[in-house]
Amino acid sequence: MEKEPNTPHSGNGIERQEALLLPDSSSTFPLNDTISSEEYTTDSSDMKPEASADHVHKKGSSFNAFVNILCLAIGVGSLQLAYIVKQSGWIGTTFIVFAAGIAFLNAVITIKCMYLKPGGGRIVGYHNIGFEAFGNAGYYTITVFNIVNIIGSIGIYVILASNNISDMFAQANVHISPRTLMIASATVMCMPTLFAKTLAETMLVSLIGTLTSVIVTVVVIVMACLYPIRNGENPVGNYTGPISHSAAIPGGFAMALSSVTFAYLGTTIVPHIEGGMRHPEKFNRVFGSALSVIAAIYVVMAATGYWAYGDQTMSPITDNFPKSKCLYYCVVFIANSIVPIAWPTTLAEICITIHVLFAGPLYLVQMSLEIESGLGILQKKPQAQRVWRMAVRIGSALVILAIAEAIPFFDDVIALVGALTNPVLIYLAPIACYVKLKGWRNCSRISLVGLALLLAFGMAISGFGLVQTIFDIIKSFKGTK
Repeated sequence: MEKEPNTPHSGNGIERQEALLLPDSSSTFPLNDTISSEEYTTDSSDMKPEASADHVHKKGSSFNAFVNILCLAIGVGSLQLAYIVKQSGWIGTTFIVFAAGIAFLNAVITIKCMYLKPGGGRIVGYHNIGFEAFGNAGYYTITVFNIVNIIGSIGIYVILASNNISDMFAQANVHISPRTLMIASATVMCMPTLFAKTLAETMLVSLIGTLTSVIVTVVVIVMACLYPIRNGENPVGNYTGPISHSAAIPGGFAMALSSVTFAYLGTTIVPHIEGGMRHPEKFNRVFGSALSVIAAIYVVMAATGYWAYGDQTMSPITDNFPKSKCLYYCVVFIANSIVPIAWPTTLAEICITIHVLFAGPLYLVQMSLEIESGLGILQKKPQAQRVWRMAVRIGSALVILAIAEAIPFFDDVIALVGALTNPVLIYLAPIACYVKLKGWRNCSRISLVGLALLLAFGMAISGFGLVQTIFDIIKSFKGTK
């Protein structure tokens, strides 16, 4: 007999919950709240004490969830947005808004799956949605894909942070081995996870990560406005000619859509954010508001960068900033020398580094929660929980560090892993689980057609991204990248 993963459940009022939460034959996914907090609250009387404490107490506010979403979504990818518009033309700015809508739909579908547990109650964790829909096959498939995807994300953050720190130290003629910096970066990311049991307890980390993202946004917009390429001025590299802009470049639509669709928060972390809210009935409103803010920031950054540099836009956009016009001399006491530093670019690099160091722990907490759920840690005594939790989180950081150190061309390999896992986690899994749990006969024809179109869109653009990733890896191995 298969053993069901531990999930809190309640049999009280589930019929009314499903009637209100799920779309009927004529409804669409709602932006507004349709359930009261009382209806969302699960009865913890039949939960084990440890599980009850974890899922009922220490819930975060809606603002906490809002900041978590901003911190996780607005990241390094924002520096590539202007380049995405360069690939597709001005119409690429609409792709950014369209991608936000897709991200919202995927999140809402995932949340609906969480309240379709056979027998009633709320499904805890993304992997358990797969179990309820497809048994052990769904559970282990989603778990493996999700953990591999998170390992890749954190590994890239470790490499990016260590590379940025190395570059900044190099400006002061200080050279530290990449391995040392990678260990230091992984240690910094791991520390907050030892004190935060769930995402609801990471408010300070998320706030710092979000503030640094705001600073990077301001730096990019200001620099693009102050130093655009015009009439041969502020050249990029050896290019001194005029720049051009295009309304639409059809040949670049596929790659632009493929890139921007994954610039928003993935669905795998949605259950943890919603589950950590004191008022989960407000999740749709909070998530929609956060995506609106993110989309607005993305559009402004992309449009400003493309306006300033046109067909000469580079990725990341900080490479477009003219160093010669923004230098100041900073007294550096190392080697008793005065070192010229391009301060806006350096400020952006510092903020990006801080951001990844504080966004990484959120992903590490998510992965740890998945592992801890599978190990049944919540059923152990409080002291044993703490020991196991520290062991899992330190061990996870060490494994990620070892993988990042051992695999050559790690960034390209992880890009390939992401191209293979993201379509499954973001499109295929939530849609397939929703139809299986609800029953396709209980879905309206319009809903089925819409879900099929959404799945086809996700698979198609993911295919274009996969092809481009394979080409990049081939170039890396040939040494021509």
